[in-house]
Amino acid sequence: MPPRPRALDPGDPRQRFALELRDLHRRAGKPLQQALAEKLHWSHTTLSVIFNGHRFPSWEQTKALVKVLGDDPADWLERWQRADREINEDVLMARPQEGIEQPAWYLNNEQFYANATERVKVANSRILVTYIRRRPPDYYTSEAAAAYFAAVIEWAKKPGARSVRRIICIPNSEMHAWATRHHEETFGVRNYEVRVVRWDIDADGINMALFDDSTTFLAFSGAASQELSGFRVDSPQFLRYFVGYFEQLWSTARPLEEYLRENS
Repeated sequence: MPPRPRALDPGDPRQRFALELRDLHRRAGKPLQQALAEKLHWSHTTLSVIFNGHRFPSWEQTKALVKVLGDDPADWLERWQRADREINEDVLMARPQEGIEQPAWYLNNEQFYANATERVKVANSRILVTYIRRRPPDYYTSEAAAAYFAAVIEWAKKPGARSVRRIICIPNSEMHAWATRHHEETFGVRNYEVRVVRWDIDADGINMALFDDSTTFLAFSGAASQELSGFRVDSPQFLRYFVGYFEQLWSTARPLEEYLRENS
């Protein structure tokens, strides 16, 4: 017998929207979530955390899901906007009580990755990361960096409604070789997806790690290859801007397996 769905609170805008999507799913004949995920080119975990109210979907995700369930996305725009507005208002109302979080600054590679690893350990449902660099992770000598990359994979392997999505670039043969090894090592980890974005600039990008609905890490490469600094902000509002940017990159990127098959 399949597990019973999580009980949701209609007073919470994120969970109320999930209940509305569940109702649409029911009216569509309750197609299997795995089949829906395949039609949408999502992971099953992504669909599950949306239906269970753990994650509020972007408008692009909402449109795609509503369409595949046989309804008109135009009829959902207003209710999505209402839920989005209420979620943002809840964040703003909480600020005077909780205080505005100031960034935590990390001046070097060790500090940044050590703190990011600690955040991985307490993540609940979602990690979104980019790796837009000209050298692969195993090129860098920091033990903290190695521990961070290993922790992300181990977190993805744990059972439950969780998802890791990683965007990488492959600008040279060194990154191509690493990406091939990485695909072989992570093949079969169902909660872990990698896509490749085109990157023609001879410089590293600003990289991000986004945790659940609250925490943003931004990393900046230095002039020397081993230099890296960055900061962390614990703010749902701040994170939402970067989630939107991540989703934009994700929608244009290609699955790693497909990229390697065509560029072997």
